[in-house]
Amino acid sequence: MALEIPCQQKIAILGGGMASLTTAFELTNQPDWQQKYDITLYQMGWRLGGKGASGRNRNAQDRIEEHGLHIFMGSYENTFKVMRQCYEELGRDTTVSLATWQEAFKPQNFIVLPEYINQKWIPWPFDFPANDSLPGEGEELLSLWGHLCLLIEFMVKQFESSSSSLNNWVNDEDTTHPRNELPGWLTSLLQEMEIEWQVDIFPVEISLLHLTQKLVQKIPQNPRQHQALQHQALLWLLAKFKNWLFDNVENIIETHHKFRRLAIVVDLVSTIVRGVIFDGLMFQGLDVIDDYDVQEWLTKHGATKYSVNSPLVRGLYDLVFSYENGNVERPNLAAGIGLRFFLRMLLAYKGAFFWKMQAGMGDTIFAPLYEVLRKRGVKFKFFHCVKNLVLSDDQQAITQIQITRQVTLKNEIYEPLVNIKDLPCWPSTPLYEQLVEGEAIKNENINLESAWTQWQGVEEITLHLGQDFDLVVLGISLGALQYICPKLIQARQEWQDMIANVKTVQTQALQTWLKPNLKELGWVMPSPVVDAYAHNLNTWADMSHLNIRESWDAENFPGSIAYFCGPLADIDEIPSFTENEFPEQQMQQVKQAAIHWFKENTPTLWPKITISPNSTDIDWNLLVDPNHGKDLNRFDAQFWRANIEPSERYVLALKGTTKYRLKCDQSGFDNLYLTGDWTNNGINIGSIEATVTSGMQASRAISGYPQKILGESDI
Repeated sequence: MALEIPCQQKIAILGGGMASLTTAFELTNQPDWQQKYDITLYQMGWRLGGKGASGRNRNAQDRIEEHGLHIFMGSYENTFKVMRQCYEELGRDTTVSLATWQEAFKPQNFIVLPEYINQKWIPWPFDFPANDSLPGEGEELLSLWGHLCLLIEFMVKQFESSSSSLNNWVNDEDTTHPRNELPGWLTSLLQEMEIEWQVDIFPVEISLLHLTQKLVQKIPQNPRQHQALQHQALLWLLAKFKNWLFDNVENIIETHHKFRRLAIVVDLVSTIVRGVIFDGLMFQGLDVIDDYDVQEWLTKHGATKYSVNSPLVRGLYDLVFSYENGNVERPNLAAGIGLRFFLRMLLAYKGAFFWKMQAGMGDTIFAPLYEVLRKRGVKFKFFHCVKNLVLSDDQQAITQIQITRQVTLKNEIYEPLVNIKDLPCWPSTPLYEQLVEGEAIKNENINLESAWTQWQGVEEITLHLGQDFDLVVLGISLGALQYICPKLIQARQEWQDMIANVKTVQTQALQTWLKPNLKELGWVMPSPVVDAYAHNLNTWADMSHLNIRESWDAENFPGSIAYFCGPLADIDEIPSFTENEFPEQQMQQVKQAAIHWFKENTPTLWPKITISPNSTDIDWNLLVDPNHGKDLNRFDAQFWRANIEPSERYVLALKGTTKYRLKCDQSGFDNLYLTGDWTNNGINIGSIEATVTSGMQASRAISGYPQKILGESDI
């Protein structure tokens, strides 16, 4: 059907996650946007945020309850750009909480990746150096070659921190052995590039490492100006150094932690550089290797089993829940996507490696965005659950949006935020007093965010093309599309391919509040983020700084707060939405698994959580419980969550699936745009940076703004 374009286009944004909010934010960044657009966002339930939504439990000390663990990376350039502008426009009084973005986000540079060696967990700490840059400044991201240069610098620094002890271990006095001589072609190249070469370090192979460093500094930044001989020289030097190192440490690799870790770093760096050069990724981009899994690709290019199975690699899988069907025995992550994420995370961070939010994600991200967008004039329709998108007869456009209105508002507009310690926050349940049906929903314990709810809503409404909307932005996540877009999927092969191949996974989360601080629990290092720990709650972040944001009395004030998360194994078949008990069954399974995991694995992290030094039994009295539960019953006062809802399932980046993702303007329907981390946005991994980038792309497809989006291309 031919669509007439009105002077002012009505845009219906479906879903209130970060991608949808970013689309609205960028569309309304144009000063004359209200002359062009009339924007309404439709959201199921009472809060925004999608998979990142959080709530304040007003019946439990206003504590923060998250979907999982959310921490920004210092490489999230687009996300910080949006949030910095949001906070500046919000213009909060400097006397109130978290008035600026730098009050809302604080640097976190201490990371621990535990190694499981000889049936023991050995912490591998990283204290990443801070730098003077700030995320969101808008500078161009490094090229792939620029990342490789920094990767080699990283390897050199790791080596230099271990070189003195390594020199004491190495026993090689024959410095005149022929293996230490450079081949003639390499000597000629070094002379041509005016690189000085001198054997002045023992063992000689260490000189090769510094020679490698000099070489990459001399090679031009533009890969098209590179010579094949320069790449050959780089690979020769790295291979020579790596082989020498492994020859010297292989027999002690499982007992000498420092040497093992050095060998892993050298091996990974050498392998990545080799793979990038051999596969032509500087010219073709990283997507061309997405038919490989990360571990497969590393193995293909000669990585050892030590590095392929190291926490540096496993931690990447854990970070993005990259296990097929939630089965931790089936790691699967597309090589190009994983490598891109790894390089940017490790080498392109600004200010700090991580930035921790200083309140809940809803408080620091979604409440400010909501306030700014509402002030700009974006309309929000809470309690509107999208049920179906209807196609025109010729299957070229969306003509109707069928929605269940879940409640009746007492007033015309729902006011979603509550004030907690001078901070606007989302509550963990609806504000029942604003709903006509509020008492019934509260008394029946109805979850208005669940597909399995027994609540049928109060009205079925239909939005019509030309009357209620002209354009549609579909920001509801991938897991829900088969339920709300069946006709779209049926009409387009590319939709069928995407739904069949781009997979999602359930996740789980646990939050605990403890009386002792970390030191009193026996943790001897700084406040950490820990990844690659014991499955399934394999990621832990110390979030103790949030205790002042919650409303604890002196008796129950927590000394430490811990957030854990990990994948949740899928069941064989998702039950019908009429089986209302399913969510609670899953929650109880997560609870029991979390208790078991807590018993088995927290004593390694916190040796003093046990009842006595020689015991492995947990002292449950160390958990905060205002209800004064006894022993294990105190676990009931903690928070756990099974993320099973179709729209909150985590989108995976499995090998061989990138080609099935659709770009924001490739829906195949004239008036439908797509946004979310499930789209082909150039990052293509489950992260808030991918959602923000996708939201920017959707805005650009509609309005032409923003023209420049960082990080959407490797080339």
